[in-house]
Amino acid sequence: MTKIVQAVNAMISNPDKIKSVIPNGQEFFFIYKDRYKWSIIKNDQNDYLLFYYAENISLDEIANISNNNWQQLQFVKYSASEIKTREATESFSELYTIVSEKAYGIDEMFKDIIADMDEDLPF
Repeated sequence: MTKIVQAVNAMISNPDKIKSVIPNGQEFFFIYKDRYKWSIIKNDQNDYLLFYYAENISLDEIANISNNNWQQLQFVKYSASEIKTREATESFSELYTIVSEKAYGIDEMFKDIIADMDEDLPF
């Protein structure tokens, strides 16, 4: 397993460390552990692309950079299809779901709904 798949699995295992999610179309920008800037997208070929940004600018600036200037960013791109393992595809897909749910507050809604189950338990 590559280190990026291990890192993605760590993010999946620690979703509360994923913060400041900014949706931009089908791409979601986020910060992990209050310092690492990432984005993830599912493209038209159903491939998941994960980008790490080594920039000193804010995540909001990265997310809103114009299409003409994005090549000037310092980033590393990871593609599930280039890694070519089932685990990479499944892990990238799960991370995409987690991040997109955070972008729209779905994760908090689920926590609130699930908390009702604990209140209804008779023991």
